[in-house]
Amino acid sequence: MSNEKIRVLDMLDAGKITADEAARLLEALKGPGFMNKETRENVEDKLRHFGQECGRLAREAGAKLQVMYKEVEPKVKKASQAALEKAACVLEDLACAINKSLDKEECCGEEECCCKPEQAECCGNEEPRAN
Repeated sequence: MSNEKIRVLDMLDAGKITADEAARLLEALKGPGFMNKETRENVEDKLRHFGQECGRLAREAGAKLQVMYKEVEPKVKKASQAALEKAACVLEDLACAINKSLDKEECCGEEECCCKPEQAECCGNEEPRAN
């Protein structure tokens, strides 16, 4: 039994409607319903078409995003590498400052130091550093 029919019977049981009103409501629920067959088929066709269009648009958007990603990926990698190098230099500069504050003369004396002669400004020096 449908929810609507149960609700009609509950209203009848609660005394909210008469037996005649309940009979009319139950009879109305037997009818063709909300939509006739032709209208329902038309709505189903339109919904199917809408779903297909959404799928097509999603595929197109995905393809465009993939192309855009391929164009942006090298730039993102280059920017990430530059940021990592700059962070390494900042940390090297910090290490130099700590060493100097502890009265140690060594600063950037290791081969891995980012402060190569051509990058002397990295450690806050104006003059190129000798390794």
